[in-house]
Amino acid sequence: MKLIVTLSATVGLALSALAQPQIINASFETWTSLGTGTEEPEEWSSIKTSDGGNFINNFAPQVCWQSADAHTGSYSVNVRTVQSAIGAANGIVTCGRVHAELNPANGLVFTEPSDAQWYQVMTSRPDSLVCWYKTTVMTGDYPTVDAIVHTGAGSMPENGTIGNWTGAASWDGASVTVGTWTRFSVPFNYFNGNAPEYVLVVMTSGDSLISQIGTQSWYDDMALIYNVSPVPSATFATVTAGLGFPLTVDFSTGGVPIAATDFVAELSDANGDFSNPVVIGTLNTAANTGSIACEIPAGTPSGLGYKIRVTNVSPYYAPLEAGIVIDLSTALAGATVGEAHVFFANGDMVVDLRNAQLNNPRYELMDMRGSVLRTGSLNSNSWNTLQVSVASGVYMVRLLHADGTTTMRTVRP
Repeated sequence: MKLIVTLSATVGLALSALAQPQIINASFETWTSLGTGTEEPEEWSSIKTSDGGNFINNFAPQVCWQSADAHTGSYSVNVRTVQSAIGAANGIVTCGRVHAELNPANGLVFTEPSDAQWYQVMTSRPDSLVCWYKTTVMTGDYPTVDAIVHTGAGSMPENGTIGNWTGAASWDGASVTVGTWTRFSVPFNYFNGNAPEYVLVVMTSGDSLISQIGTQSWYDDMALIYNVSPVPSATFATVTAGLGFPLTVDFSTGGVPIAATDFVAELSDANGDFSNPVVIGTLNTAANTGSIACEIPAGTPSGLGYKIRVTNVSPYYAPLEAGIVIDLSTALAGATVGEAHVFFANGDMVVDLRNAQLNNPRYELMDMRGSVLRTGSLNSNSWNTLQVSVASGVYMVRLLHADGTTTMRTVRP
């Protein structure tokens, strides 16, 4: 049964740990009317509390039970397809309300915006829905889970409300018995850029109007997943043994935090592996977009396969990755004082001699086998930008000047 609730301190703390909006009581730990025909998870409902009135609700069989067989915690929800006076009644539970008539073909689930008992607020845009399930199915039957985020009135089937749908997710399980807790994930497909107002979820034991008596399913630990997309201000970074590379990492996510939380920018190793990420910046914010001030650490080895991501303590923020090339540029001692640096930027090779007093400098660009690909003169005490057409890879650059020769390695992204 749905309860009219506000976020108490306890609920608020629990949701803060998740950082972003979730469906209330999606682990099915709290229940109402236990031991009666109308037992239901709090904030969820079934056909015994439909809008069909006392006659329909008394006539309808119980199809929803609390189960001590749980993925985590103490309980899950168990829905069963059972015999009724008019045939098989599919097990069903929804975070909205069931519309029921004597003709099952007219049944649907819906959000009722005018009554807080029958809706769940959702103003974020989740990327996917995940849940754990078990099922025992009769031949040809299978469990289903459907969800929509929407504005105004919303129902499934749509029954004239499709114009209010912002996005939808739909999962059909395989027609096989699943005896161990198994995770599934299904993406939301969005139809427009609107911010939703509500979320409506329905879970069934079997296949809609043709479910077979004896089919039953268990559900637990449902959650909404929100991707976090990073956009670094540079895709190529040059560091030295003593100097890092400053950049910003913008991020965005469809899940608006319910309280201020840390978004952490991380750098992988040169192979894109995040087993031991390097934290390069942090931003504490209650916004779902931001710009994190970061720095690639000095001395980071050269590599073409580095990745950057933005993480959060919540397991329901899913970090996406962006590539970045890093070049560890070896400083060259000049004829008198200063440094020279060589790197690629925006497709050009840059030879920075602003702090290197080299007499009559020239360069040779070589591949890693030592074959000379390009040569030319350079301007001393200058930033030299050279249009060099070479493929991505690691190269050697030899600087020749009146006082000697020095060779460095560089990376073309």
